[in-house]
Amino acid sequence: MVFRIVSVVLVLGCFGVAWAAPTLHAQEPVAELEADLFQGMYGPLPQTVRENMLRYSWRPGCPVDLEDLRYVTVSYLGFDNEVHVGELVVHKDVAEEVLAIFSDLLAAEFPIERMRLIDHYQGDDGLSMADNNTSAFNCRKATGSDVFSRHSWGMAIDINPLLNPYMKGDVVLPPEGLAYMDRDKTVPGLITAGDACWESFVSRGWQWGGDWNSLKDYQHFETTGP
Repeated sequence: MVFRIVSVVLVLGCFGVAWAAPTLHAQEPVAELEADLFQGMYGPLPQTVRENMLRYSWRPGCPVDLEDLRYVTVSYLGFDNEVHVGELVVHKDVAEEVLAIFSDLLAAEFPIERMRLIDHYQGDDGLSMADNNTSAFNCRKATGSDVFSRHSWGMAIDINPLLNPYMKGDVVLPPEGLAYMDRDKTVPGLITAGDACWESFVSRGWQWGGDWNSLKDYQHFETTGP
């Protein structure tokens, strides 16, 4: 399997072994890194990832072929102030850009609680959101709509969704996110316009759901690609 490696700095133990044999539980702290060091990689879907996606997050009729998706691993700062390895599946056209975004987030010390593939939750977006899980690809309809979400192309990422819930009228998703409807809260991992997370995505042409008028989807960033 051939992977593209970007901005790799070799330090204690590095990530190679864990990434060569990916699992759905890549949550163990790795060797400590300085704040400005980032390790990220992308490549074709590993067989184990593909098999799980065929069970849970991809199905015939999805708007993107599995061959057009890439498995991405990135280092990120956890809520425990340790650096972890997270995993995402995104469209091949945005894979390198996604690495750059998460490099920015680590450098800015923007924390992320966990980053597992949606298949860890059997493709259930509600379970993933309630677990405050950052995720990308999932072939599903947009919330409250009959059209495919940009997640179905691997061109959307939800960041810390419990702290950054979807809100439309009286609907809050996940329901546990009701405690974070006050967007003036000072909470690590909460996204606000102009902060480091917002800037990293929006400066590259991604749209933020928190800027929408008809509803607010504070966790959600999407793009139409390069």
